Amino acid sequence: MIEKKRPHFLEAISMLVVLLALVVYSVKLDISIIPAMMIAIVWSMAIAYRCGYRWNDIMGPVYEREKGVVEVFLIILLIGAFVASMIFSGTIPTIIYYLIKIINPTLMVVLSFLITAIVSVIIGTSWGTAGTVGVIMLAIAQSMGVPLPLVAGAVASGSHVGQLCSPMADTSNVAAGFADVDTMTMIKRMAYYTVPTIILAIVAYTVLGFANGSSAADLSQVDVIRQEISSVFNTNVLVILPMVFVFALTFTKKPILMTLGLASLIGIVFGMIFNGFSFGAGLDAIYNGFTLAGTAGIAEDGYSSIFLNLCNRGGAMSMINAALIVIVASMYGTVLMEIKALDVIADTIFAKVKSRVLLNASAVVLAGLIVGLTSSSFLAGMMPKDLFLKKFEDEGMDSMDLVSTAVSASTQYLTCIPWCDTAIFLAAISGVSTIAALPYNFFGWGCSVMAIILSVVGIGFKNGKRFFKLESTKAE
Repeated sequence: MIEKKRPHFLEAISMLVVLLALVVYSVKLDISIIPAMMIAIVWSMAIAYRCGYRWNDIMGPVYEREKGVVEVFLIILLIGAFVASMIFSGTIPTIIYYLIKIINPTLMVVLSFLITAIVSVIIGTSWGTAGTVGVIMLAIAQSMGVPLPLVAGAVASGSHVGQLCSPMADTSNVAAGFADVDTMTMIKRMAYYTVPTIILAIVAYTVLGFANGSSAADLSQVDVIRQEISSVFNTNVLVILPMVFVFALTFTKKPILMTLGLASLIGIVFGMIFNGFSFGAGLDAIYNGFTLAGTAGIAEDGYSSIFLNLCNRGGAMSMINAALIVIVASMYGTVLMEIKALDVIADTIFAKVKSRVLLNASAVVLAGLIVGLTSSSFLAGMMPKDLFLKKFEDEGMDSMDLVSTAVSASTQYLTCIPWCDTAIFLAAISGVSTIAALPYNFFGWGCSVMAIILSVVGIGFKNGKRFFKLESTKAE
């Protein structure tokens, strides 16, 4: 029997270097990153073979991991089907019809952040928020001529505020478990990072909105788009009900697959009743996407390009590339975890780190590294605790200090790293690449920056200043 051993540090770090180099090259060429990730997998498998791992040793864990990824794969496809059905029903066009007359283009960016943030805190799910409210805000911004990268960054940021601020979110509850405190205590602790970041993001989005909204918006075009919407879709307010149905199921924590599937079918029924579309056209739309010519049978000549872009979208097949990337990325992460490459990198780089600032910076970096290699924010919240807790305690800090830093960073990194499932999903629904939206994803990278800044000044930490009292109450 061949003895299994850990890779050397250079071998472990080469897995990351190969992946990053190929992904950057693919992004530069504007091609899919799937081939790049497949090559990175082959390279990782070669190193695993040298370390004594054989095919079945690696593929067994890969198969187990992929079982969990199947749900994510289906969710991504169903989001595409859901978007198409909400256009088919007239739900999204009707919401746009009423809102574009009310929303000031200069406030479009900051409202995209605020509205998605509020909804994400209420319902506690980032994907559900981005796939519903986020899609609507992006469509409205497009109709107004507001730069989409700005709004895509605002939607990515806002849709993930709830992950750190909502007691209904899985992340905040898991973080509380890691720190052995109750959920509200954990949320209150992370508020040191989240609240200043939210305030700064609001200011930045407001400034960007005034700088870009007024010059980009053609208000005369808004009236044209409203006329085009009403000429194709029934704008009766009743057609908004499918979206209300989605929010109701999401708020009551019903399974997202069931929610999206039922909403898509209801969308088809509404499209048949209110818009006169056929059932067959609805089925085709949720698979291939809604098109004015194909689904509605209306000649596209004479309609504005903005209206056509609003209508001709969605469908499960529009999300297939994003769904495939999730599967490939999951396999890559599993290989690295199975041969302990992550442990080697972490032990080598962070072994001698001391002091509050360096430890918190290291937790942020390690969280980003783990998320980038595994797409798992939970692992990125757990692994730094295993590595750094004793060091944190030696510096007068506690588990809440460590977990809040790691979780605040890792949860948001999911929106910033192009091959992570969340970033892939957000790019697919917005049509804006993760890299293009990244400069404007203020909450996405802002929480990490804020965690390091506050560690420098000592605010919020056990051995530093506190703005309010925190009770380290053990979770029952």
